[in-house]
Amino acid sequence: MPRPPGPAEPTAPTTPGAWRAQFQLDPAWTFLNHGSFGATPSPVRDAQRRWMAELEAQPVAFLVRRLPELLAALRAELAPFVGARPDDLAIVSNATAGVQAVLASARLRPGDRLLTTSHRYGAVRAAMDRAAADAGASVVEVELPVPVPDPDHVVSRMEAALDEQRPALLIFDQITSPTGLVLPAARVAAAARARGVPVLIDGAHAPGHIDVDLAALGADWWVGNLHKWLCAPKTAALLWTHPERQAALRPAVPSHGHGQGMRAEFDWPGTFDPSPWLASADALRLHAAWGGPALRAAHLKLAARGRAAVREALPTLRPASDHPAMLGALAAWRLDLPDAAAPALWSALHHHRIELPVFGWAGSTWMRTSSFAAYNTAADVERLVEVLPRAIAGLRP
Repeated sequence: MPRPPGPAEPTAPTTPGAWRAQFQLDPAWTFLNHGSFGATPSPVRDAQRRWMAELEAQPVAFLVRRLPELLAALRAELAPFVGARPDDLAIVSNATAGVQAVLASARLRPGDRLLTTSHRYGAVRAAMDRAAADAGASVVEVELPVPVPDPDHVVSRMEAALDEQRPALLIFDQITSPTGLVLPAARVAAAARARGVPVLIDGAHAPGHIDVDLAALGADWWVGNLHKWLCAPKTAALLWTHPERQAALRPAVPSHGHGQGMRAEFDWPGTFDPSPWLASADALRLHAAWGGPALRAAHLKLAARGRAAVREALPTLRPASDHPAMLGALAAWRLDLPDAAAPALWSALHHHRIELPVFGWAGSTWMRTSSFAAYNTAADVERLVEVLPRAIAGLRP
């Protein structure tokens, strides 16, 4: 991909301190929340600044004449990483924007049903609610229990719901946000397509976290953030669309590319700063230099150690699942507290400068840790385990 002059190809740090120094995270905080917004390493931030400098040096030449070829090259570089053809990819600002584009193009009718699960992301449910309200349709959630016993249970529940509800669209998570579970997305997508139900896979947490092969996934649409586990700058994501669905897909905001095909319509969403998109290629190169599959495996290994430490210190906490096939670098726990206690516990952890999501969900207080091996260590979870029992005890009557 053409890029402005910059440093040589990235290499991996050799010590824990050097890894951590790649990020600007405040060292006073125990940061166990990579999953919410990610964290961008210095080499990627530097690349973004170089793109911004080139843009500002000649905005018209950059946006009008150079950007189309840059975005084509970007798709070509990202496509193998997610097992896709470049022509089937659009770059969007975030996963929510991709979901909204699919919903806005769905041509829902009165009485249609949109199907999802109880583990869906809140913003996705909000988008579904609005689309359903506008069309006179409805949203149906399939209740997945916690803990989720195994992938077979998920598939059987989804197959039953597809048969009973006959939805116009299924939106299904590859990795759930509140519970951090890796779901059997390919099997559910196959069940939906066998019944003639189009399926959008929400892979917001997938790129850089797990292996992604969109050719094998079997969905109609897939959306994934690049700013989370791939560490691209914020506002960089991918929307993949099956060739059969591309003619009907439209971005949420039409602009000068309207009517010129999927890539032209999404490549120009109006005047915008494309530097986060373009620097996502640098993030991909850095991910590869830091080990690629080995780095992803290190995330999972660190998360497994964290789960063991939390379970040993607080055996009353209940994980979202214990099945190995459903566990990734996110770990979610149900605490023995009502959901109303979540804000107080979150504040108590903040008092000790520990950052992780604490939220009310399914009638209880939950917490979720995100283990990112490039800057997290076992000491981060040890710090949480040290503080958490006292923080919980302080909330009990």
